[in-house]
Amino acid sequence: MILDTIVRPKRYFDVNSKKDIAMFSYYVKNKAWGTDGCPFTLEFPYLTVPDMIKEKLILKFLKV
Repeated sequence: MILDTIVRPKRYFDVNSKKDIAMFSYYVKNKAWGTDGCPFTLEFPYLTVPDMIKEKLILKFLKV
């Protein structure tokens, strides 16, 4: 179906997943998510996905 090729499922960012952290690292270095676009769902109360991920990583490493 054509819609399956256009609409890609989004998932929640997992701060413990090396794959998710590597994808965010790629975004920070290249200022782009890649050919598939951003794979993550924006969560409340954040306004942007990069800011959401930054805060989650900060809280993880500060052990808050």
